[in-house]
Amino acid sequence: MSMNKLLTDLLEEADNRYELVLKVAQLAKQIKEETKELEGTTNPVIQSLQEIAAQRDGTLLVD
Repeated sequence: MSMNKLLTDLLEEADNRYELVLKVAQLAKQIKEETKELEGTTNPVIQSLQEIAAQRDGTLLVD
């Protein structure tokens, strides 16, 4: 799934877009802190969008 479609779907389904954006930002910050020592990691914002989308449809992401 492309990031644009993922983001569009999340925004369309969100009851409160502000809360969704805040959740993405908080998760991205956490991911960035946890992975700052690692090289070649995925962008934290993209990772957080993927995780939130997976939580919404019941998918479990595994590294």
